[in-house]
Amino acid sequence: MQRKFQFRTWGLWSLPKPALAYLLSIEALVVLATGVLASIARTPGLADLRDLGLLMACAAVHVWFSRRAEESRRDNSAGPHVDTTVVWTFPAGILLPPLYAVLLVLWLRVLMYPIRRRPLYRYVFGSAEVVLSVLVTSLVVGLGTPSWDLTASSNQAVAVTAIGAVAYFLIGAIVIAGVIGLTAPKATLSMMIGSRSDNLLLGLMLCLAAVVTLAASWAWLAPLLVVPLLCTGDWAIRQIERLRGDARTDPKTDLLNSRGWNEQAGREIARVRRQGAGGKLAVAILDLDFFKHVNDTWGHPAGDAVLRTVAEVLGTHVREGDVIGRFGGEEFVLLFPDTDITNAVMVAERVRLGISAMSVAATDKRGQPVIIDHRTASIGVAGYEDWMGEPDLEVLLQRADAAVYEAKNGGRDQVRAAEDFTTA
Repeated sequence: MQRKFQFRTWGLWSLPKPALAYLLSIEALVVLATGVLASIARTPGLADLRDLGLLMACAAVHVWFSRRAEESRRDNSAGPHVDTTVVWTFPAGILLPPLYAVLLVLWLRVLMYPIRRRPLYRYVFGSAEVVLSVLVTSLVVGLGTPSWDLTASSNQAVAVTAIGAVAYFLIGAIVIAGVIGLTAPKATLSMMIGSRSDNLLLGLMLCLAAVVTLAASWAWLAPLLVVPLLCTGDWAIRQIERLRGDARTDPKTDLLNSRGWNEQAGREIARVRRQGAGGKLAVAILDLDFFKHVNDTWGHPAGDAVLRTVAEVLGTHVREGDVIGRFGGEEFVLLFPDTDITNAVMVAERVRLGISAMSVAATDKRGQPVIIDHRTASIGVAGYEDWMGEPDLEVLLQRADAAVYEAKNGGRDQVRAAEDFTTA
């Protein structure tokens, strides 16, 4: 009875009836097409088994090394998700018999299941869409056999690959656009077919997939793909240049990163040195308590959501002119210009209370919504005043860090001041 109840509570059954019928029809079509094409296709040989093993091995390495970035990209994907494993599934549709190509897709989807960030029914449908794209690509190649032969001439190889790529792209786009149109009441064109950057990324992945395909028998044809690769690469270079312009900003929180914060703090230290008598400032290091538990329990995207919310809390509770940064992991740092340690501790206490009161909406490892609250932070504060001698940012940070450890050892969720330390 328990299993039946769980089955009936699947999110699949909450879909509008037209969308539910569409999903089930596509999945049934995929099962039928797999059986039909497998029965009429050529008999697989040892060379096919070798190619299948090679593609499976390469795909496994690719999934392993890209899993962290792929999980975050899936979590941030608002429209159709561009699956970078197309560099392996597309060549399978051209090079392998249909049944072997389907086996490769299923292998990849099993490997990627732990980072799916989607409900199970959506992941199954996404898998069906990939299988259908691969089968149509295989059908395009099969219809041309034997007049289209990858080993016959360069023109024929390019023709097969190009037509297969167009078929792969169109089938995937149509299937996904259909389900989005049926499930999203106010679906826009961008939601259904993806953004410009999404389609450019898919174009790049298909070009790389074509290189893999042609390299199997005509490796010297790869230069023919340089032009589309460069066109897409130019966009990627512009994106990289934009990111370089943000080199002082932490991408997860939009706060200053270590480099940017140290530059601003260094300028403030220099100002205090010039000021001489009456100069003062303070720094604080904030360390989130048990942050690893968030990542381990709900996944790294959920941890990123917590970090972004902490950044918002900091921006709300510090004063104008205070300098906020993230040093990495769960560690944040603040600089309070013209502030003694007493007032810095008061600001840090406001921040601590704000963090303990925050409520973070996120998703768990299965893509289900969760609320993360009751988080705490340990904060260490160190101050400088002119009677201490020359101000030294490194010494201040060391003292604040020592105060953080005192807060941790004292039970966490508290602010500690490094009042007992002085510079030499």
